[in-house]
Amino acid sequence: MNDMKTVYHVEGKLSKDFVGQISYTVCLEETYEELDIEFSFGPQHFSPKDITPELKERLLDYLKREYSLTPSSEEELEDAIYGQMKTEIHTMAALNDEFIGCIHRQLTTRHMHFTPKEATEGCIPQPCIEGVLKVTVLAFSVLLDNTGYTLTVKVR
Repeated sequence: MNDMKTVYHVEGKLSKDFVGQISYTVCLEETYEELDIEFSFGPQHFSPKDITPELKERLLDYLKREYSLTPSSEEELEDAIYGQMKTEIHTMAALNDEFIGCIHRQLTTRHMHFTPKEATEGCIPQPCIEGVLKVTVLAFSVLLDNTGYTLTVKVR
């Protein structure tokens, strides 16, 4: 993938509790034999420096309200905060208004890779990579303000 040409790159920041979709449209200027869409974001989990006493109380209330979960120990609460709670963002792609793939993996960096014969799991091989590419970022849960993300589209 090192010899691929970048045709689109964007960086952004998401606010805490953002839920929604952000779509990016890229006009591919010619026909390509390979397409790679890379999306990355971070951080995915809280770190101890993020947790103030006020936030800890809000998270405890949130766990009770949304999940009917009352941690029985400090360790159980920490496991929920640092392990189970996460920023969750997926990516979906369409080429010329036809669905070509969606990635739901819990990776902070993921690729959607397409060739005429092969594609990343969750994606459909593309015999003709040309036209209008639409990549949609699907944010389901964002834990922290200023959660950064990048989207890069490369072709060959």
